[in-house]
Amino acid sequence: MEYIKSQLSDDLAKKIIGSQDRATQYLLRLNQLQTVKDLKFKTISRGESSGHQVLRMTAAEIWKAVVNNWDYELSKGIIRDIFKETDKYKNGKAAEKAMSVLIGEWQSLGLGDIAWPFSQGAFDEFVQRINSERSNDSEKDGKVMHAAVKYRRIKEINTVRNDFIETLIFEKNQNILPTLSHRRGVDFFINGVSFDQKVAKSPTNEFKRHYKDGWRETAIKNPDLVAEYLYKYQDEGRFGADPRLLVVYVDEDVSIIKIREIIDNTNLNNPSEINFTYKHKTQGEKNYRVPCFIIMLHN
Repeated sequence: MEYIKSQLSDDLAKKIIGSQDRATQYLLRLNQLQTVKDLKFKTISRGESSGHQVLRMTAAEIWKAVVNNWDYELSKGIIRDIFKETDKYKNGKAAEKAMSVLIGEWQSLGLGDIAWPFSQGAFDEFVQRINSERSNDSEKDGKVMHAAVKYRRIKEINTVRNDFIETLIFEKNQNILPTLSHRRGVDFFINGVSFDQKVAKSPTNEFKRHYKDGWRETAIKNPDLVAEYLYKYQDEGRFGADPRLLVVYVDEDVSIIKIREIIDNTNLNNPSEINFTYKHKTQGEKNYRVPCFIIMLHN
């Protein structure tokens, strides 16, 4: 867990702001609100920008200035404004129209239910299963092509839908500071605390096996329990006991309208405390306690 209300490290500055160009943009905006120490300017003498002042600083000096002049409340407003200028935010704002087009195309192609034809990384297994069927090559090719189109289309739908969700989350709480970079590990700071957003296609197979036919109703009524399972049964190679904002699909075909309604009714100020035990291969069982927000998407 990382906390940025009191101070900022060089690494966190790069995680939040991302690029040197964005850091320059941030410093210039901050300098309009309060005097930023150690800024070095030069005046352009030629061309259309003649007379304008620009920063004349090395990359190391720029990042040092970001860290040394960090003011959480002022910076939150500046970074939120910069985020609103990104393609990611603009795509999220346009997602309702884009989703309508994508769903229409899905239906016109006769792809059936919006559902994964095979799990991610399991294409080889899927093809082997098709090859083992007692049908001719043309039928097998047709099934593989149909599944490949579904897979590509649903990936596209999910990208649009995830941008929409991230935009709704951003707009839900003015205390959310988004990161402008694409580095793994941190997507938001909420009230100064880092949160990594994770999207889960289901509450886990273990959850479904344990609660059998009642798994769906149990998941919807007990989001903290779902979070516990997602932490407990994560792959050890990607294990993390960090604060997370979990977006969990109970139903794959949740509409944009329903997603908006669910997030509107989600508390994004006070996280749950999730306690879970993880069985490590070398360290054995260890207990963890982490703050977590859970958004359950269902019809």
